[in-house]
Amino acid sequence: MQDEIVFRFLDEGVAASARLLREREAPETCRVVLDALPAAGLARHGIYSGSEVYLVLPVLLAPPREHATTIVGPGDVGFLTVEKGSGYGIEENYSEVCWFYDLDATPSMPEGPIAVNVFARLYDADAFFAVCRRMRLEGAKRLEIARA
Repeated sequence: MQDEIVFRFLDEGVAASARLLREREAPETCRVVLDALPAAGLARHGIYSGSEVYLVLPVLLAPPREHATTIVGPGDVGFLTVEKGSGYGIEENYSEVCWFYDLDATPSMPEGPIAVNVFARLYDADAFFAVCRRMRLEGAKRLEIARA
């Protein structure tokens, strides 16, 4: 299995790599997400989570909860599957990859914090994080996540 994935803002010319946490932390999440790549779509800024951006995946995935937490730091990459009706405004099941780019992030839904499987860590990502910060004002951006 590869040890890295790449996040690429397609219209910005900006990318960042993330090391997978496969050994003990999140082996099944890494396997399931890698099998679903490449994935592309509109990345959006999290409105309840602080410094978070996410991409809803085109397929529904179901790894077990592992290395799940609401306490994240800059560069942490998480995975979450949300069930229809589990919270306000959730009208269908979906899976997402989310990442956190500053100290004020807590993965959250309208009802409060929600644990995500932290399965990778972005590094050397300053330019990538700068695009993420701009998304608060500029809105959604085209993104691809692929194997390195």
